[in-house]
Formats: sequence, C-alpha cells, structure tokens
Amino acid sequence: MTRIQAALCCLLALLWFCVPEAAAEQGARALFEQGKSFVKSKKYDEAIEVFSRILELVQKDERNARIVMLARAEAFLSKGDLRNAHLDINTVLQSPGLDGETEVSALHLKAALSRRRGQDRRALDDLTEAIKVPHQSEKLRASSFANRGVILVNLGDPDRAVTDLNKAIELDPQSSFAYAVRGLANLRRDRIESARSDAETALSMNPDDQARNIALKILEELSISASGPLSLNVPMSEDGQIYVQVRFSRKGKPHRFLLDTGATTSLIDRDLLKEIARETTVTEFGKGIASTADGARHKVVRYRVKNVFLFHLPLGEIEMDVFDSNKKKVMNLLGTRSLKSLAVSIDNARRKVEISRKEPIE
Repeated sequence: MTRIQAALCCLLALLWFCVPEAAAEQGARALFEQGKSFVKSKKYDEAIEVFSRILELVQKDERNARIVMLARAEAFLSKGDLRNAHLDINTVLQSPGLDGETEVSALHLKAALSRRRGQDRRALDDLTEAIKVPHQSEKLRASSFANRGVILVNLGDPDRAVTDLNKAIELDPQSSFAYAVRGLANLRRDRIESARSDAETALSMNPDDQARNIALKILEELSISASGPLSLNVPMSEDGQIYVQVRFSRKGKPHRFLLDTGATTSLIDRDLLKEIARETTVTEFGKGIASTADGARHKVVRYRVKNVFLFHLPLGEIEMDVFDSNKKKVMNLLGTRSLKSLAVSIDNARRKVEISRKEPIE
C-alpha cells in the first residue's frame, strides 16, 4: 500500500440489511445472523458452512439465494479462496432477472476479487460498471463511488479520487469511510489541511475499524512533537517511509515531501515549483540526470530555491530538480543534499525520526 487496502466499504452490511422476511420464515434468518457473527470473528470456514446450509433452504432462483451466495463469496474471499469466491460471484452475475442492488453488490465483490489478484485496472472497470447500474439505494451508490475512489488513490490518481469521494459524501453524508479515504486522497494531492479536516471528520462519525485506521494514519503522519527549540520528532510509516512538511517561507503553506536519506538530490513536481515561485525566489541554474528509486534515469532541470523550511527548521537555499518533461508527475522528495544543516536520527524499532539543527544557516 500501500497505506490503504481495497475493501468492500460496508458491502456485507448492505447485503445483510436486505435479507427478506421470506428467508426468516424458514429459519434462514437466524442462520444468516450466525454466519454474520462468524465472518465478524474471522471464522470463515464456519461462516461458509452456515451460508451453504442456508442455500439448501431457499429457492435457488430467488433473491434470497443470491444474497446468501454473495455473503458466502465474501467469506471465501476473506479466507483467501479466490476460486470459490469467483464461482459464487459469477453465478450471481449470470442469474436471470437480477435486481440492480444485488448486481451492484456482486460487482463490488468482483472488484475486491480483482484487487486481490493485483488487477487494479479491472477492479476500476468493475466499479465503473456498478455505478452505471440503476437502483434505488443511495447508500449502495455512495459505496460504489467510495470504493472506486480507493482504487483511484492506489492507482496514483488522487484528483479523480476526490471527485468520486465528493459524490459519495453527497449521496451519504454519514459515510465516515468516504471522508477518511478523501482525507488520504487529499494528502496525496498535497492538500494537508484538507486531509487533516477530513480525517478528523471521519473520526467524529463513529467510524468502523477501516475508516478509523485510515483517519488515524493520516493524523499520525501529520503529527510532530518538539524535542527542543531546534529539534522535532516525526513518525515513520508502517512501510518505513518518512513524510515531512516543507514550507517556502516561514509562514507559507506546508507541502508534503518524502524525506529520503538514501537519495542525494531533491525532486519537486513542476506544478508545485510554479506555485512556490510566487512566494520565494526560484532560479534555474542548469540541467542534469537524476536517478529514481526504480533505477530509471531522467533528464532534469535544476533550480535553486530560497527560504526553505522543514517544518519550522530553516534549510536556507537548497537545490531542487524538475523532470525535463511534462509527462511524469513526481512525488516531491527531499534528499540529503538539502539536509546539510540538519541531523537526522532514525529509530526503526519505535518508528520515530528525530530531526535537529546541527549548523547555522549562512
């Protein structure tokens, strides 16, 4: 993650809510509740057994059977049995006379299955198809937009993700999941204060575990603590990355950068360079070649940027590279050449990083 895994975004809750009274009359509702509890406690084999028993009690061509089959598909998926999850999902999608809400729920599961197989683009198509299906449930439609937003974030398209998540919140203003994921998308868009606001909103809405975890990770990244007037502590992400806030004047807007102690040069996105040129002095001084973490080499234009601050610690004037191409959007990155006035101490065990001034700015 990635920082966020693909999820069904309340899919099971929507399915369970829709179980009809006809099933209850045959004792299936009680079994269904038992299956729910097994899924919740991650007893997937037991859940699969219960859902299979229910399928013996209901008419195979009824909506009841399709809902239960999707619940069983989710249990298979959670267990890691992708083959049987695929079989149940396809059986439902190929059913004659399929109603819109059940079709959308099946497409949500199909997208989750695609993600488990590493097929994010196919998952995106599944959810786009789900969005086009006519039905009356605004919560389910909101879930379609929110889940597509998750995938767009993971595919590196946070601007489109925010558009989807705005729609999800419009349809379901109480969706803590949509707020949390929009916070993540805003963080990826370098909209730090919007990300913070969305995360705080999500936490105020009695969120489920997934939304809570996303929101807390956003706020954790944005948290810093001073360990002295010229030093501070910042968190390290679960995958070992260090994100910091860089300003281009003492009271300027903060921007999200990856602090990379394994990189020499600093990289900045072309659009952000144009933005900061309005608040500080930016001077081109040459061209060169820069290597990225994937081993690729890129032609770059080099700039000197004045009045740079890492949080509140002054860096003075630093050098930054911009890809000599408009095609590639880059992660803003702060390399060691820009950190010559600072000492960086990394505590991997505690996932903490201490940054302090070691020499004055000339």
